[in-house]
Amino acid sequence: MKALSTIAGLLAATSAFAAAPHASDGMLVDEHGMTLYTFDGKGMPDAKSCEGDCERNFPPALAAPGDKPSGALTLMHAAHGGSQWAFKGKRLYRGLMDRKPGDHSGDGLNEVWHSVRLR
Repeated sequence: MKALSTIAGLLAATSAFAAAPHASDGMLVDEHGMTLYTFDGKGMPDAKSCEGDCERNFPPALAAPGDKPSGALTLMHAAHGGSQWAFKGKRLYRGLMDRKPGDHSGDGLNEVWHSVRLR
């Protein structure tokens, strides 16, 4: 059972890494076409703004080692080391409530989470 939980943890950590975000249908998405979000609240996301565990519900879109910024896409120091993607100075997050490409269920959540629209 311990090995199973270790494997699950490794898979969760790996899935947080995102190739450089790109545009799709006027929105910024990750390499799987999943919507990326910014947090527009004060300070850092907290349990109230995330409706629970922020790192679980809105994990940071982490850059892979060697990824390079381009234009409005930049890299910021991630809380647990490494780099996190940012767009126009705002950190990017994935929304685990989304089930398929094109979903944007977290858009407007608690008036602080917003999908990145490019139009």
